[in-house]
Amino acid sequence: MAHASIKKYRQVTVSSVKEMTPYEQVKLVFTNIIGKLSAAKGLIEHKEFEKKGTAISDCITLLGALQQVLNFENENQISASLDSLYDYCLRTLLTANLENDINKLDEVIVLIKEIKSGWEAIPIEQRQ
Repeated sequence: MAHASIKKYRQVTVSSVKEMTPYEQVKLVFTNIIGKLSAAKGLIEHKEFEKKGTAISDCITLLGALQQVLNFENENQISASLDSLYDYCLRTLLTANLENDINKLDEVIVLIKEIKSGWEAIPIEQRQ
């Protein structure tokens, strides 16, 4: 019975994401990154290094997805800046994973929260 419930939850979650606007999807990605990095910190503290590696790997995948959707048309400076920032976060996460460094995870969490805050400040009429 539990297996059927999990399967149903996944179907609802996937269809819900498909119905979200691109703005809402990106906001969800930021939230997921922050949550997974917070979890990774706890996993380091509890010496659950395999699970920590999975959480950080998921964040690296999500950051890569954010990089892929950046719009570089017309020499978009915002996209160029975000690309550099995402790249820095990716490199920092790789180091954090190798060294089990909670401080580096905190650094990336702060950066992602800042980007998320800027994202949330986009006026409603510009959220397409």
